[in-house]
Amino acid sequence: MLRFTARQPTRPDRTAHGLVMVDLGGPGPAERRSAMSSPASAIGVRPGCQPRPLSRGEVHAWVVDLDSPATGLLRSLNAAERDRAGRYLSTRDGARFAASRAALRVILGSYLSASPAGLRFATGPGGRPAVAGPGPAGLEFSLARTAGLALIAVSLKTVGADIEVVRPHAGLADLATARFGSAEAACIARGCAGTALMSFYRHWTAKEAYLKAIGIGLAGLAHTALDCSHPPAIRFRGSPVSGLRLWLPDVSPEIAAAIVSSGPVAGCWQLA
Repeated sequence: MLRFTARQPTRPDRTAHGLVMVDLGGPGPAERRSAMSSPASAIGVRPGCQPRPLSRGEVHAWVVDLDSPATGLLRSLNAAERDRAGRYLSTRDGARFAASRAALRVILGSYLSASPAGLRFATGPGGRPAVAGPGPAGLEFSLARTAGLALIAVSLKTVGADIEVVRPHAGLADLATARFGSAEAACIARGCAGTALMSFYRHWTAKEAYLKAIGIGLAGLAHTALDCSHPPAIRFRGSPVSGLRLWLPDVSPEIAAAIVSSGPVAGCWQLA
């Protein structure tokens, strides 16, 4: 997550969000249905956009408006989460953190048929957050937030997500020099995503989503690159990665988002 002070992004409308898929050589859609329940019965989703039960390998993506949390959502937070929210210097930032954690609890609790307040979290390999219980084991997730929006990706296999407000900033040029190689810098300058600014954020979110998926973190950012050739590929230490796919949720013109997973993203919904 890039930590700059952001202006308010345009809110996504209350419909299912579009998805642009870029195949990184991963497997085709999985066929086996999992025992995880559909979240539709416990989470408000827009009529006609209700997700089906989560199948093994696929991903469900959720966009959350952090400035308009649902009534009662925050009651699911535990003492540590409330304490952390209270330590933010900005009241608004603390409220957004709290809303993102509460939304994560509600969404995961629905898939696990468990009380959101009763969920326990742990740190897995590479520092990746994981659900410690209750409910069936094996549910993977990735949470990212920027300004007043959060992106939550849920799967039964490896998944990573990132979301950023697209905005100019004086520090981006230095950041690109430090974190991007010459090939990526040239791709961004050519405007691979339409403009140089959007291209920077497309590269950034794709790289960060990949690093979150494999549990390395930003320490590996300088070794990760988005190759925008045809087909595009993420490279790590110069070699193309395999077995993963890059998805680009179309949240709004002012938002860049990316999901990296081993299976297809079945859809993107908004928590109501």
